[in-house]
Amino acid sequence: MKEDSNLDAVCDTELIDVQKKMELRIKALEGLVNNTRVIAFLRSPKEDAPVEFISQGIESFGYKADDFTSGKVTFKDLIHPDDFDRVHLELTENALEGANDFRQVYRIITKKGHERIVEDRTAIMRDENRRIIYYQGILEDITDKQ
Repeated sequence: MKEDSNLDAVCDTELIDVQKKMELRIKALEGLVNNTRVIAFLRSPKEDAPVEFISQGIESFGYKADDFTSGKVTFKDLIHPDDFDRVHLELTENALEGANDFRQVYRIITKKGHERIVEDRTAIMRDENRRIIYYQGILEDITDKQ
């Protein structure tokens, strides 16, 4: 009986080590992304669900990451109203057609009300039944390249 509890302790320790390693990897990746000019995001396919992760690059548009992760601001709020229907339709079509990734260019509205043009490269993450579980991607401000 004593051996079993020792084995449990070893397994628990290994699990903690794996969990700590994963946390360190996530922090390292967040640090890497936060030191680039692109904005990385991870969001649910549910329409008004809060963004699960958005990098600090979103601050270049006047928003805080917490504005999105708290649900205070959504992607719909970010996209220029004249572009939203097209952007949403393209997203829906790509998802329904089974695409794994796609690219879009559209305008966003900064917190101060200015227009910027972004290139959005989105990957569609699916479960084993091909149901969409996340959209992950990057936004890059290409206004000055236009």
